This record gives sequence, C-alpha cells and structure tokens, in this order.
Amino acid sequence: MKIEERKLKISDHEFTVKGYWLDQISDFGKPVDYPVVIICPGGGFTFHSGREEEPLALRYNSFGMHAVVLEYKLIGDTPVYPMALQEMAKTIDWINQQPDSMHIDKDKIILAGFSAGAHIVAAYNGIGPNPTLRKKYQIERYKGQHAAVILGYPVIDMTMKDSFPDDDKVLHEISTDESLWKSQELLNKDSKPAFVWQTRTDDLVNVMNSLVYVEKMVQLGLPAEFHMFGSGIHGLGLATYVTKKPGKDKYLNKRASGWMDLSLTWLEMMNLLGSAY
Repeated sequence: MKIEERKLKISDHEFTVKGYWLDQISDFGKPVDYPVVIICPGGGFTFHSGREEEPLALRYNSFGMHAVVLEYKLIGDTPVYPMALQEMAKTIDWINQQPDSMHIDKDKIILAGFSAGAHIVAAYNGIGPNPTLRKKYQIERYKGQHAAVILGYPVIDMTMKDSFPDDDKVLHEISTDESLWKSQELLNKDSKPAFVWQTRTDDLVNVMNSLVYVEKMVQLGLPAEFHMFGSGIHGLGLATYVTKKPGKDKYLNKRASGWMDLSLTWLEMMNLLGSAY
C-alpha cells in the first residue's frame, strides 16, 4: 500500500488530502481497478477528528477500496461554505486525473462523511450531480462524479433545535448562505444513493437529522438505506477499541460497530463493491 499526503489548490487556497492507495495483488493474474472512498471526518468544523481518518481509511482498504481523507476548510476568517464544496469537487477532479497505473475505478467514487463532515457530503450529494447547482457554487469546471454517499451520525439540518450547531454565530461562521443550512432540501432527482446510520441517543446531533434526509430521499424515489441503533453516544467512529478514546468505554458499542459491514454489504448490493472480482 502507498500512503501519500498532497496539497491541492483552489486559486490561492490550499488544502490537504491523504491517499491510501492499494497495491495490486500478484496472485490475481490480472490488474484490478478498485473503488475509492473520500472520507470527510467530523470535528464540529473546528478540527478534523483523527479517529475518523486513518482508522476508517484502513478499514475500507481491507475491503478492497482505495481511500482518500479530505481535510476540508474549517471555521476561520471566512465561512466554511462554499469553499468546502469546491474542495470536494477539486478532490474528485484530482482522483479523475490519476493515471491508469493507479488502478482506480473512477465510476465508483464513494463519499463518506461523519458528523460535521457528513454535512459537506450530504450537501454535495444535492449539488455535485446537478448542473444548475454546480454552476451556482462554482464547481462546474471540475471533472467527475461520485456514485453514492455514506453518512455517519450526520449533521443535516443546521437550523434544527437542540442539535449542533444550536448557535446562530457558529451557524453563520459555517455558512452565510441559508440555502446550505438544510442539506436535505438540496436533494434532487440527480442525487446519488445514500447509506445513513446514527444512534437514537445521540446527544449532540439529533437523530431527526438522519430521518429528514432519508425521508427526502424516499420522497424523491432515490435508493437509500438507514440504520438507527437503539443506544450510543455521538462520534463513535468504528465503535470498537480501535477508535475508543483512552479510558472512555462509552466509545465502545458492539451493536453500532456493525455499521461498517452493513454499509459494505449495501455497496455490494448497489454494484459499487466487489464486482471487479
């Protein structure tokens, strides 16, 4: 496996992506092009959670997927949006520019977002495939499309009461464009299939976030799968000892840890994983 860190640029703005690229397996006797997952970690738009970066990337690797971690724009001198959308589009474009020798199946680009990072993925699932919205958010010059999204304990509707961000100042630091506050309202007939999971007792992001997104997917007739686990805290990551914070057993959740296998089975069902074999 090859691990690389690259700096990508949009005008004078620079951001980091980390690639976890699979090697070919000589015993196969012929080259295999692997799907790739772009991971947007959580962190409340103030940091990128390491618990949702390499541990998830390596897990995806183990199931025959390349992985790229996108360290998107955080709250700062300017709002997170629309730059975060442009970073995603640029990352997809960068993947599409990779040579054939990288053996990437560019028709199988999966976006996986967690918590705040899931808001970027959820919003992009409405904007990225739609020509009108691509032009509005100045991403039409970038090439490539994603095929599906995976959302873990996602921030979807940032206006929802008793849920992140629950603070008008932070909300405007994330986006001054009100049309981006409710990512479920960005969904349209061009949006891609979605796998969504969350716990019923999430104390930071109200589980209704997941429900309103899935409801909108169903209304539009789009493929979707949703798993709500009965208990568990926010930010579980893999929900195993791999992403457990030291001394904090609340980050262990045997039932919720099944989300990864469920999502991979879903990708197989959607013909986005495993068909190369």
